[in-house]
Amino acid sequence: MPFLIAFVLIGAIALAFLRTPRGRGWLGELRVKLVIGKTKPDVRYVINDLRIRVNEEKTVQIDHVLINPNGIFVIETKNYSGIIYGTESQHEWTQVLKYGRVKNKLYNPIKQNKSHVYHITNLIGGSFPVISAVVFVQGNTKCIRASNVYNLRGLKRLIGKKEYHLSLDQMKSVYTRLTEVNDSSIKNSEHIKNIRKLKSRTAKNICPRCGKKLVLRKGKNGSFMGCEGFPACRFTKNV
Repeated sequence: MPFLIAFVLIGAIALAFLRTPRGRGWLGELRVKLVIGKTKPDVRYVINDLRIRVNEEKTVQIDHVLINPNGIFVIETKNYSGIIYGTESQHEWTQVLKYGRVKNKLYNPIKQNKSHVYHITNLIGGSFPVISAVVFVQGNTKCIRASNVYNLRGLKRLIGKKEYHLSLDQMKSVYTRLTEVNDSSIKNSEHIKNIRKLKSRTAKNICPRCGKKLVLRKGKNGSFMGCEGFPACRFTKNV
C-alpha cells in the first residue's frame, strides 16, 4: 500500500509538472530528441541545449543542433497549443486559444532561429550548410505562412533529405568546435536577463545580433529597419 501511494503521488507531481510552461517545453524537446536521435559517431552528432557566450551581455541558447551528412540543423522547439498565426516578416505571431477568447503574442521564432543560425555560422565558418528548423511539436502549423517551419514528421523528412553532403571529417570538425564553446555555466536566469537587455537595445534601434545600428530601409513590402551590417547581418524589424 505505501508503494502504491508513493506511485500515485509521483504520478500526480509529474502530471502537474507537465502542465507548467517548463514541463511543456521539456516534453516538446523530448519529442524532438526522439526524432533526431542521439550522437552516433561517424553517423550523426547531436548537441542538446547548446549555450554560447557571445560577450558579457549576450548569451545564446539553442534547443538542438544535429550534424549529419545532410547538413547542420539548428532546431528551435515550440510546444504551443491552440492555433498559431504568423508570417515570415511579422515581428510577433499570435496564439489563439479557447475558440478565440484568448490571444497571446509570441516573438517570431523564424527570426529567433535566424539569430541562432547567424551565431553558429560565425563559429564554424560560412562554407557549411547551416539549416534552420522551427518545430511545432503539436503540429499546429497550418495557419503559419513561413518557410523553415515543420511538424515532427516534416522534421524527420528534412533531416533525411540528401541535398548536401558533409564528410566525416567535416562533421567531426563542426561537432568539436561547437562542443568547445558549449558553456554549461550559463544559467537560465542569466540568459533571460540578457534577452531582456537585447530587447531593450532593439527598441533603441541597435541590432541584437551584431551590435550595429538599425537603419531605415525600403523593400518590396514597404519600409523596415535593417542592420547597417547587411549583408553580413540580415536582422530586420518592423517600423
